[in-house]
Amino acid sequence: MLAARNSSINIAGLSFLLADPNPHSTAIIHGILRGFGANRVIEIRNNRDAIQVLNEQKIDLMMVEPNLPKGGGLAFIRSIRQDPNSPCRTIPILVITGDTRTSMVKSARDCGANMVIAKPMSPSSLYERLTWVAFHPRKFIETATYFGPDRRFKIEGFPSGKGRRAGDNEVEIKAEEGPTLSQNDIDSLLAEARVGGAA
Repeated sequence: MLAARNSSINIAGLSFLLADPNPHSTAIIHGILRGFGANRVIEIRNNRDAIQVLNEQKIDLMMVEPNLPKGGGLAFIRSIRQDPNSPCRTIPILVITGDTRTSMVKSARDCGANMVIAKPMSPSSLYERLTWVAFHPRKFIETATYFGPDRRFKIEGFPSGKGRRAGDNEVEIKAEEGPTLSQNDIDSLLAEARVGGAA
C-alpha cells in the first residue's frame, strides 16, 4: 500500500519504476514525482531492463507504456501478474499512454493494470491516480485466464441484488466517486496535446 489512510500521501520512501522508451515522457513524469517528494525513481527503456530492476530491488509502483520494446508493455504486465512465483505479482501498475481509445483501456484492464493515465498528464491527474490506488485498493481476482485487480472498477449493484461469485455480497449503491479531472485540468491536457501534436 502506498500510504496510510489520510488526506494526502507521503511518497518520499517509495520506489517508482518508469518503463517507457520515450525519455522526454519519463523526464516529465520523473519531475512530477520529484515534486511530490519522491527520491527513488528509476527510468528504464525496455522489458529486459525492467525485469532486471524488479529482480534486484524492491519497487513499490510501476508505470508502464504499452509500446515498451521487446514484447510490449501490456505483455510485460501480464507476465508479472500470471507468474505465481513473482514477488511483484500484486505491485500497483499504472499504464501510461497517449492512446485513450476504449480498446486500449480494455486491453490494459485485461492484462492486470490497476489504472490507465492519459499522456500528457498534469501533476493533479497523476496525484489523483496515486491517491486512488493508495486509498481504494481493489481485491485481486484469480481465474484460469486472469490475475489482477477486480476488473469491475465501479460496482453499481448486481442483478437481483446478488453477484456471480460466492464472495459477492449485496451492495448499497452510493454516489459515484473516484479520480476525476477538473475542467481546468482537462483544458490544460487538451492544450498540451494540441501543442505536442503541432510540434
